[in-house]
Amino acid sequence: MLWESIREEGQEEQEHPLLKDKKLIKEEINRRLVHGIKKANLEYDSLYSHEKSSLNKDSELLSQLFHRMFFYRLNEKLSAFHCDHTYRFSRQILTQMQFNRGKINDILEIFKKNGGECDCEVLYNVESLLIGKDA
Repeated sequence: MLWESIREEGQEEQEHPLLKDKKLIKEEINRRLVHGIKKANLEYDSLYSHEKSSLNKDSELLSQLFHRMFFYRLNEKLSAFHCDHTYRFSRQILTQMQFNRGKINDILEIFKKNGGECDCEVLYNVESLLIGKDA
């Protein structure tokens, strides 16, 4: 997995600076979303619960989507537009992340299996499997 390979190269979470500047935050989000490359920490990263996510058998893929800012971007989209109870925004974002149609369909099936029947339910039900306090 790309995210794990970044950590294995010795770039631990603590070594990345925490970004505060809005322009730099936007650049970091786009870098992660499109290329899967992390150069800095974001406040959003602190929401992730390794313990909680490891309880789900789809944790590897869902964690990758979290770290590549999929859920963050989906939240941005749904903050600006209403959910039309489809995967319209999820498909757009996954395409931007350069997943092919087959992989996108696989991801949408995983969302359904985990209670995400549309964009807003992906945020409410699927992202919630990955965030929160470790026990």
